Amino acid sequence: MNGPLEQRIRARIRGFDVPALLELLAASGYGDAEIEYRSHRTTVHQSHLVHDIQFIHRPRKRIIITVNMGLLSAQSPLPSFLMRTMDQLDHDRLERFIGFFDHQLLQECFAGLFPERSGGLLPGWPEAAKDRLRLLRPTSPSTLHWLFYKAFPETELSVRREVRRQRVPAREMRLGASALGEGDSMGGFASIPTGGMEVRIHCDEPFASSGVSWAVEAQRRFQRDLVPLLSESVLMLTVILVLRDQEGFLKLERDSHLGYDPLHGAPIQTQQVLLFSGDTSSLRASGAADKG
Repeated sequence: MNGPLEQRIRARIRGFDVPALLELLAASGYGDAEIEYRSHRTTVHQSHLVHDIQFIHRPRKRIIITVNMGLLSAQSPLPSFLMRTMDQLDHDRLERFIGFFDHQLLQECFAGLFPERSGGLLPGWPEAAKDRLRLLRPTSPSTLHWLFYKAFPETELSVRREVRRQRVPAREMRLGASALGEGDSMGGFASIPTGGMEVRIHCDEPFASSGVSWAVEAQRRFQRDLVPLLSESVLMLTVILVLRDQEGFLKLERDSHLGYDPLHGAPIQTQQVLLFSGDTSSLRASGAADKG
């Protein structure tokens, strides 16, 4: 981690919550082994949780996070005479002794805020999460709306049931012991009505907050966040991205004269991008093929 980023973290440390701080430190290369927790030794109640952070590079890289909770804080469960004893001593051996247990307790406390992130606290959490998703019936409109809202929180969503014509292979017809030709005499496919879901993602702007166009960003989020969850279910699904802000969308057609017809007064037309259409169980087969 470079110096300027360390200074920015220290300057804003009292505005952090612990999970966000740990995520930032993990992305910068600091694991649990390099983090030491200490409680802020004070008798005055503090309005913030994280009090200070220290970045130490020598003799080894480590971080000291001081928080306003623990054995030495204002809400300490230790008796008051023990605090007075530490104030009277001219060395900090007792404080270091208590600090050993303080670090262990604080580490377990913060790990329990999000137990699914630790395999030791909740072993088998990913597998259990998939089972709970099956109990929620991913094929229902309410569950689909909840899933897509997690992936697209800044957009408007509409989920509805639809009836679509699904093509299924039709076996060849035989008259007696003879086949009519080498292929299928009545056509290779049959179209049957099938129930499914249609999800529309409505965007008011052509670009996402990251600066990437929604046509690219929506496809990336769908493949990364939703495909692993939906591929476990058999569902005929259609996902459409609807772009509302398309005043500058140019369309060449008959009876139109480029350079003469004004574009400013043209009616706003939404543009639709098809992200996916088909059986969600086919996503599992395509994902396995990509890994292979």
